[in-house]
Amino acid sequence: GAGGSWRAPRQVRRAAVLVAAALLVVPERSPVLDGVAFAVSRPLPMQQVGFNDRQLCGLPSNHWSARTVEASRGSPTAVAATMAAPNWVDPRRWGGSSNGPAERSPREWLRMYRILGIPGDASKEQVNRATRRLRLKYKDDEDALERVETAHLWIMTRIVSRKEEELRQQQQANRLRELGDSPKRLLQKYIAGNLPPSVRQMLEAPSTKHFRRTSGLIGVFMLMGLCVPTQVSNFVGLSAVSALGLIYARNRPEPVKDEMGNTGEVKKVNPMEMGATLGVVAVSGLLALLISVGLGYAFVDTPFQLIFFISSSILFWISALFFKVYQVFDS
Repeated sequence: GAGGSWRAPRQVRRAAVLVAAALLVVPERSPVLDGVAFAVSRPLPMQQVGFNDRQLCGLPSNHWSARTVEASRGSPTAVAATMAAPNWVDPRRWGGSSNGPAERSPREWLRMYRILGIPGDASKEQVNRATRRLRLKYKDDEDALERVETAHLWIMTRIVSRKEEELRQQQQANRLRELGDSPKRLLQKYIAGNLPPSVRQMLEAPSTKHFRRTSGLIGVFMLMGLCVPTQVSNFVGLSAVSALGLIYARNRPEPVKDEMGNTGEVKKVNPMEMGATLGVVAVSGLLALLISVGLGYAFVDTPFQLIFFISSSILFWISALFFKVYQVFDS
């Protein structure tokens, strides 16, 4: 050009803008960027590429050499970012800052959206449509076209970052949901899968409401038994009766009441369901007795009555949590 100055073509500058954006969103330690940085950190002399003392992208040739030496003291990625982003790509030229998308101020984002003439919640298609229209409008005005391209670049980077954040939150919610369902899967895989079909129908993972109700009721009896060790036999009976009622009443509809709160028709006790309930509670008590005998040899100084109370309360609690009898024998 006139006066010995030289300016990169429009296509070269657009490519540099894209490279600069990639360096902003790619992690600092990247094998690709390290390779680029190795090549950039050993630039050829300006005389060998035919630039001599002319200006490159509006800047003297010694400007690039100084920036290369200064950036070589940092990481290889910093070298590549320094060589790839000249001053006309720097957002500070039009009043912004050089921070990433998440650190930009609302005023800077508002300015970029106004450059493209789109709202703040514009979609990717709206951004591309507005950018194509402005490219045709400012095809002869390089400065305006550079502002449009830079605004388009930042906004698209922001949209991609938001989508990645939404995807990350969705994946985290899915992991938490899987973690919440893990007890049910373990029950179906390792316990229910090895039981007879008749017993398997009686198993059901507890809901949050049933868990709180069962834990609160049997937990109170267990706490009272620990506070009054001389009455543990009474609290064992109360825990067994509570488990009996919780198993039999689980998933059973509430009795119909009239306007005065009086209970209407009271259904008769189902003999098969009640027998199954008594069988579950009896088996739990028998297992607690066997476990207590085994623990009695390990804890000789602990009273056997207290060991049996703790073992039976825990087994009654587990039985009341996972067993049901309502509509199991209807078929």
